[in-house]
Amino acid sequence: MSSISVSLPTGELRLTLATSDFELNELTDYAARQNPKRGFMFVSKLLAKYWPSQPTEMLRMHQYLAQALAKSIVGSSVFIGMAEAAAGLGQGVYEAYLDQTTQTEHLFIHTSRYFLDTIQAVDFQEQHSHASQFYLYVPHETALKSTFLQAKTLVLIDDEVTTGTTFINLITAYKKVNPQLQRVLIVSILSFIDIQRQAQIQQIVGIDVIFMHALSAQINFKRDVNYQYTQVPNVNSKAECKRQNLSLKAGRLGIYGKMVWDKAVLQGLMQTWQSGAKILVLGTGEFVHLAFLIAYYLEQQGWGVKVQSTARSPLLKGKAIQEKIVLQDNYADNIPNYLYNVREGQYDHIIICHETPVCASLTQFAQRLNADLLYYADGKISLS
Repeated sequence: MSSISVSLPTGELRLTLATSDFELNELTDYAARQNPKRGFMFVSKLLAKYWPSQPTEMLRMHQYLAQALAKSIVGSSVFIGMAEAAAGLGQGVYEAYLDQTTQTEHLFIHTSRYFLDTIQAVDFQEQHSHASQFYLYVPHETALKSTFLQAKTLVLIDDEVTTGTTFINLITAYKKVNPQLQRVLIVSILSFIDIQRQAQIQQIVGIDVIFMHALSAQINFKRDVNYQYTQVPNVNSKAECKRQNLSLKAGRLGIYGKMVWDKAVLQGLMQTWQSGAKILVLGTGEFVHLAFLIAYYLEQQGWGVKVQSTARSPLLKGKAIQEKIVLQDNYADNIPNYLYNVREGQYDHIIICHETPVCASLTQFAQRLNADLLYYADGKISLS
């Protein structure tokens, strides 16, 4: 087993690697977080979040994880992508799994930081996160709700699993609404949970739990006691209904099958681009999967394209984070959002995919990047 050490302003991160089908540097880089609860961040290269990702490489990971879990799914299932960072990863793995099965009783849903009134929620905490309150909504459409409340297998998908505490909280809460659950699959790109902790988690939740990942390692973070954390910005959503700001067809309330999107507007944009142009497709916050689908489509058409999204996590510049653009969020929370590792003028064309109605923050962001805004509403896309 090999080890590496990473020096960060907040402390020293040490990883002891187990075997993997991937090289560590294919999967991740590192950054310091402005968070005394956890002073480090694994900056995934395949998440389209903090790092500009290659769509084909993302798809390869989706397919790898989907293939790993396929033989372990029993009966109907609920796939849950863990917001914010892994909402898109979860949907990508789900869609890759659909390509491997003929069964239809499989539902995708992602957790959310946003409150919706009059909709039943299975709420739980993510203690280490900046925004610790999350919601898992019970689908309100009859068929979706039936699968959600009766599924035999729960598939939980995240970019990394460090302690498993969030999953314990979620599984415990979910079992209360679905006592028929037989098995939980915890799927991640990176896993830092050893065999003893895995057994402990299974014992705590009282159900069969299987862990699947692309790479496993043991980590140790030695905090620099001299590092002074500045005040952590508030990144918790306002406790008010966000129905007018959210797409209810993109994953929060459950969906069957692949995301549907209309290519007409995109094809119109492509006709205005010069050959060899560099393209960036951006998602916003929890709304990432459409950006990946568009970027992959463009890549298949021969364009040089990367995909990424805005984020709430306040990371420090340095190591994996070379650029940092601060913007206001587009979900009416009036909190800072960030775009990392993108320089103004770096790309010839930028597309910003958003589910929220056009607002001042989106308009200002698009003007700053000289970007086109694509608004997604119930499967239809329009230029904002």
